[in-house]
Amino acid sequence: MVGGNAVEEAFKMMTYGVYIIGTAAAGKINGMTAAWVTRVSVDPPLLLVAISKGHYTTELIRASRVFSVNLVSPQQAELAAKCGSVSGRICNKLVDEEIEYGETGAPILTEAAAWLDCEEIDEFECGDHICFVGRVVGAGKRSEQALMYRKGSMQPVPAQNDA
Repeated sequence: MVGGNAVEEAFKMMTYGVYIIGTAAAGKINGMTAAWVTRVSVDPPLLLVAISKGHYTTELIRASRVFSVNLVSPQQAELAAKCGSVSGRICNKLVDEEIEYGETGAPILTEAAAWLDCEEIDEFECGDHICFVGRVVGAGKRSEQALMYRKGSMQPVPAQNDA
């Protein structure tokens, strides 16, 4: 068996996007910060989001079967930190944010660098998380500037000419 320390050190070297997953059900909206998001199909356009089993977002996605993936801009770093540290059961983390609603009814952050509006088509357990597969029904891009997560911190994605 591989030692836990080595596994964690290797995982810390991985680079992730910084996303706020939005969802709405029964008059409640929520946003949570996530890093484990990936595209899984081109045709049809599908993506996968991994969310902890006990998170409020998991409950709301199960109730509504919709979610948005908002790619966080550098100006939203404080919001990403808040959405990753406070439960939506306690407070509405998006109350002070400008929000639009996609075709699905999921909240979309107007200051996000880009967004994807998704209908849940499948879910399955993966260890301590639930993987939700969403069919993308709408999308938009507002900026080239987004955040990434690496070595325990959020940082801007380097410009293409910096890579």
